[in-house]
Amino acid sequence: MNILVVNDDGYQAEGLAILVRALAPFGNIYVSAPKTHQSAKSQAITIRSRIETFMTDPIFGSTATLVVDGTPTDATRLGLKVFNVDFDLVVSGINYGQNIAKDILYSGTVAAAIEAKVLGVDAIAISAHNTNLPYLYDETIKLMDEIIEAKLYEGPGILNINFPKEIYARPKGVKMTRMGSRYQHAEFVKSERPDVYHIKGSIIHYQEDPDSDVVAFDEGYISITPLEINRTDDVWLQQIMKES
Repeated sequence: MNILVVNDDGYQAEGLAILVRALAPFGNIYVSAPKTHQSAKSQAITIRSRIETFMTDPIFGSTATLVVDGTPTDATRLGLKVFNVDFDLVVSGINYGQNIAKDILYSGTVAAAIEAKVLGVDAIAISAHNTNLPYLYDETIKLMDEIIEAKLYEGPGILNINFPKEIYARPKGVKMTRMGSRYQHAEFVKSERPDVYHIKGSIIHYQEDPDSDVVAFDEGYISITPLEINRTDDVWLQQIMKES
Protein backbone atom coordinates (compact mmCIF):
# COMPACT_ATOMS: atom_id res chain seq x y z
CA MET A 1 0.00 0.00 0.00
CA ASN A 2 1.34 3.45 -0.93
CA ILE A 3 0.34 6.21 1.49
CA LEU A 4 1.00 9.95 1.15
CA VAL A 5 1.10 11.84 4.45
CA VAL A 6 0.44 15.59 4.46
CA ASN A 7 -0.35 18.20 7.10
CA ASP A 8 -0.80 21.92 7.78
CA ASP A 9 1.50 22.36 10.80
CA GLY A 10 4.68 22.08 8.73
CA TYR A 11 7.18 19.33 8.04
CA GLN A 12 8.83 19.62 11.46
CA ALA A 13 5.58 19.15 13.41
CA GLU A 14 5.46 16.47 16.10
CA GLY A 15 2.05 15.27 14.96
CA LEU A 16 3.37 14.56 11.48
CA ALA A 17 6.23 12.46 12.84
CA ILE A 18 3.82 10.48 15.04
CA LEU A 19 1.50 9.81 12.11
CA VAL A 20 4.32 8.65 9.83
CA ARG A 21 5.60 6.19 12.43
CA ALA A 22 2.09 4.92 13.09
CA LEU A 23 1.41 4.33 9.39
CA ALA A 24 4.76 2.75 8.57
CA PRO A 25 3.57 -0.84 9.24
CA PHE A 26 0.80 -0.44 6.66
CA GLY A 27 2.86 0.29 3.55
CA ASN A 28 5.27 2.64 1.81
CA ILE A 29 5.00 6.08 3.35
CA TYR A 30 5.79 9.30 1.50
CA VAL A 31 5.54 12.76 3.03
CA SER A 32 4.67 16.10 1.44
CA ALA A 33 4.31 18.90 3.97
CA PRO A 34 4.40 22.70 4.08
CA LYS A 35 7.65 24.46 4.90
CA THR A 36 5.95 26.59 7.57
CA HIS A 37 2.86 26.50 9.75
CA GLN A 38 -0.25 26.86 7.57
CA SER A 39 -3.25 26.41 9.88
CA ALA A 40 -6.63 27.85 8.87
CA LYS A 41 -5.65 28.10 5.21
CA SER A 42 -8.64 25.95 4.26
CA GLN A 43 -8.39 24.80 0.62
CA ALA A 44 -6.32 27.73 -0.66
CA ILE A 45 -3.98 27.04 -3.57
CA THR A 46 -1.09 29.05 -4.97
CA ILE A 47 -1.89 30.30 -8.47
CA ARG A 48 0.01 33.57 -8.95
CA SER A 49 3.53 32.64 -7.90
CA ARG A 50 5.96 29.77 -8.17
CA ILE A 51 6.18 27.16 -5.43
CA GLU A 52 9.59 26.20 -4.10
CA THR A 53 10.07 22.58 -3.05
CA PHE A 54 12.99 20.57 -1.74
CA MET A 55 13.64 17.06 -0.51
CA THR A 56 14.79 16.76 3.10
CA ASP A 57 15.99 13.82 5.17
CA PRO A 58 13.11 11.35 5.25
CA ILE A 59 11.02 11.54 8.39
CA PHE A 60 11.55 8.34 10.34
CA GLY A 61 9.29 5.69 8.85
CA SER A 62 8.98 7.37 5.46
CA THR A 63 10.60 6.56 2.13
CA ALA A 64 10.93 10.21 1.11
CA THR A 65 9.93 13.62 2.47
CA LEU A 66 9.10 16.61 0.27
CA VAL A 67 8.92 20.14 1.71
CA VAL A 68 6.59 22.57 -0.03
CA ASP A 69 6.73 26.33 0.42
CA GLY A 70 2.98 26.66 0.00
CA THR A 71 -0.39 25.77 1.45
CA PRO A 72 -1.52 22.36 2.74
CA THR A 73 -3.49 21.89 -0.48
CA ASP A 74 -0.38 22.74 -2.49
CA ALA A 75 1.44 20.04 -0.51
CA THR A 76 -1.17 17.45 -1.44
CA ARG A 77 -1.16 18.39 -5.11
CA LEU A 78 2.63 18.41 -5.36
CA GLY A 79 3.05 15.21 -3.36
CA LEU A 80 0.74 13.37 -5.72
CA LYS A 81 2.61 14.89 -8.68
CA VAL A 82 6.29 14.75 -7.68
CA PHE A 83 6.49 11.20 -6.34
CA ASN A 84 6.30 8.69 -9.18
CA VAL A 85 3.87 6.54 -7.21
CA ASP A 86 0.27 5.35 -7.50
CA PHE A 87 -1.09 6.28 -4.10
CA ASP A 88 -3.83 4.25 -2.43
CA LEU A 89 -4.47 6.67 0.41
CA VAL A 90 -3.66 10.18 1.63
CA VAL A 91 -3.66 10.85 5.38
CA SER A 92 -3.49 14.42 6.68
CA GLY A 93 -2.32 15.26 10.21
CA ILE A 94 -1.98 14.72 13.02
CA ASN A 95 -3.05 18.32 13.52
CA TYR A 96 -2.27 20.14 16.77
CA GLY A 97 -5.76 21.23 17.72
CA GLN A 98 -9.16 19.69 17.10
CA ASN A 99 -11.05 20.13 13.84
CA ILE A 100 -14.66 19.63 14.82
CA ALA A 101 -17.92 21.38 13.93
CA LYS A 102 -17.35 24.57 11.93
CA ASP A 103 -13.57 24.30 12.43
CA ILE A 104 -13.81 22.00 9.42
CA LEU A 105 -14.61 24.94 7.13
CA TYR A 106 -11.27 26.63 7.87
CA SER A 107 -9.01 23.67 8.52
CA GLY A 108 -5.94 23.20 6.34
CA THR A 109 -5.70 19.65 7.64
CA VAL A 110 -9.18 18.74 6.41
CA ALA A 111 -8.70 20.67 3.16
CA ALA A 112 -5.49 18.81 2.33
CA ALA A 113 -7.43 15.54 2.61
CA ILE A 114 -10.36 16.89 0.59
CA GLU A 115 -7.99 17.93 -2.20
CA ALA A 116 -6.71 14.37 -2.42
CA LYS A 117 -10.26 13.11 -2.86
CA VAL A 118 -10.93 15.78 -5.50
CA LEU A 119 -7.91 14.37 -7.35
CA GLY A 120 -9.24 10.83 -7.06
CA VAL A 121 -7.37 9.44 -4.05
CA ASP A 122 -9.12 8.27 -0.87
CA ALA A 123 -8.22 10.39 2.14
CA ILE A 124 -8.41 10.77 5.90
CA ALA A 125 -7.84 13.83 8.13
CA ILE A 126 -6.71 13.34 11.73
CA SER A 127 -6.57 15.94 14.52
CA ALA A 128 -5.92 15.94 18.25
CA HIS A 129 -6.48 18.51 20.95
CA ASN A 130 -2.79 18.15 21.75
CA THR A 131 -0.18 16.12 19.87
CA ASN A 132 1.74 15.58 23.12
CA LEU A 133 -0.88 13.11 24.33
CA PRO A 134 0.98 10.05 25.67
CA TYR A 135 -1.42 7.58 24.07
CA LEU A 136 -1.52 9.21 20.62
CA TYR A 137 0.95 6.94 18.83
CA ASP A 138 -0.54 3.67 20.12
CA GLU A 139 -4.14 4.74 19.57
CA THR A 140 -3.36 5.96 16.04
CA ILE A 141 -1.88 2.58 15.08
CA LYS A 142 -4.88 0.78 16.55
CA LEU A 143 -7.36 3.05 14.83
CA MET A 144 -5.66 2.97 11.44
CA ASP A 145 -5.42 -0.83 11.60
CA GLU A 146 -9.20 -1.06 11.99
CA ILE A 147 -9.92 1.56 9.31
CA ILE A 148 -7.52 0.15 6.73
CA GLU A 149 -8.54 -3.47 7.31
CA ALA A 150 -12.23 -2.58 6.87
CA LYS A 151 -11.45 -0.08 4.07
CA LEU A 152 -13.70 2.46 5.78
CA TYR A 153 -11.94 5.25 3.92
CA GLU A 154 -13.37 4.10 0.59
CA GLY A 155 -16.34 6.34 -0.04
CA PRO A 156 -17.59 9.46 -1.84
CA GLY A 157 -15.84 11.83 0.56
CA ILE A 158 -13.23 11.76 3.32
CA LEU A 159 -13.10 10.66 6.95
CA ASN A 160 -12.45 13.40 9.51
CA ILE A 161 -11.05 11.94 12.74
CA ASN A 162 -10.62 13.77 16.04
CA PHE A 163 -9.12 12.55 19.28
CA PRO A 164 -10.92 13.76 22.44
CA LYS A 165 -10.09 16.48 24.93
CA GLU A 166 -6.71 16.09 26.58
CA ILE A 167 -8.31 15.79 30.03
CA TYR A 168 -8.93 12.10 29.29
CA ALA A 169 -6.09 9.68 30.06
CA ARG A 170 -7.19 7.56 27.13
CA PRO A 171 -10.11 7.58 24.68
CA LYS A 172 -13.23 5.79 25.92
CA GLY A 173 -13.84 4.36 22.48
CA VAL A 174 -14.73 5.34 18.92
CA LYS A 175 -17.96 6.92 17.70
CA MET A 176 -19.23 7.54 14.19
CA THR A 177 -20.42 11.14 14.25
CA ARG A 178 -21.84 14.02 12.27
CA MET A 179 -20.50 17.57 11.97
CA GLY A 180 -21.50 19.67 14.98
CA SER A 181 -22.56 23.31 15.23
CA ARG A 182 -19.98 24.86 17.55
CA TYR A 183 -18.29 27.97 16.16
CA GLN A 184 -15.00 29.69 17.00
CA HIS A 185 -15.96 33.35 16.94
CA ALA A 186 -13.36 35.98 16.13
CA GLU A 187 -13.87 39.45 17.57
CA PHE A 188 -11.75 42.13 15.91
CA VAL A 189 -10.34 44.51 18.50
CA LYS A 190 -8.63 47.78 17.62
CA SER A 191 -5.01 48.09 18.69
CA GLU A 192 -3.13 51.27 19.54
CA ARG A 193 -3.25 52.17 15.85
CA PRO A 194 -6.79 52.80 14.57
CA ASP A 195 -6.20 50.87 11.33
CA VAL A 196 -4.75 47.74 12.99
CA TYR A 197 -6.80 45.01 14.64
CA HIS A 198 -6.04 41.92 16.64
CA ILE A 199 -8.30 38.91 17.05
CA LYS A 200 -9.89 37.94 20.35
CA GLY A 201 -11.25 34.43 20.04
CA SER A 202 -14.19 32.82 21.80
CA ILE A 203 -16.33 29.73 21.27
CA ILE A 204 -20.04 29.98 20.58
CA HIS A 205 -21.84 26.88 21.82
CA TYR A 206 -25.11 25.45 20.51
CA GLN A 207 -27.42 22.65 21.53
CA GLU A 208 -25.58 19.78 19.86
CA ASP A 209 -26.90 16.59 18.34
CA PRO A 210 -25.92 13.70 20.67
CA ASP A 211 -24.23 12.09 17.65
CA SER A 212 -22.11 15.15 16.84
CA ASP A 213 -18.34 15.31 16.80
CA VAL A 214 -18.52 18.03 19.47
CA VAL A 215 -20.26 15.74 21.97
CA ALA A 216 -17.85 12.89 21.24
CA PHE A 217 -14.89 15.24 21.70
CA ASP A 218 -16.24 16.58 25.01
CA GLU A 219 -17.16 13.15 26.38
CA GLY A 220 -13.84 11.42 25.69
CA TYR A 221 -14.42 9.55 22.44
CA ILE A 222 -12.55 9.46 19.15
CA SER A 223 -14.94 10.78 16.51
CA ILE A 224 -15.02 9.67 12.89
CA THR A 225 -17.10 11.95 10.67
CA PRO A 226 -17.65 11.18 6.97
CA LEU A 227 -17.54 14.45 4.99
CA GLU A 228 -19.00 14.94 1.53
CA ILE A 229 -17.24 16.71 -1.32
CA ASN A 230 -20.44 17.56 -3.19
CA ARG A 231 -22.02 20.42 -1.23
CA THR A 232 -25.36 20.43 -3.02
CA ASP A 233 -28.26 20.57 -0.55
CA ASP A 234 -30.62 18.17 -2.35
CA VAL A 235 -33.53 18.75 0.06
CA TRP A 236 -33.33 22.51 -0.40
CA LEU A 237 -32.90 22.10 -4.15
CA GLN A 238 -36.07 20.02 -4.38
CA GLN A 239 -37.95 22.58 -2.28
CA ILE A 240 -36.87 25.43 -4.57
CA MET A 241 -37.82 23.45 -7.64
CA LYS A 242 -41.31 22.75 -6.25
CA GLU A 243 -41.85 26.41 -5.43
CA SER A 244 -40.65 27.74 -8.77
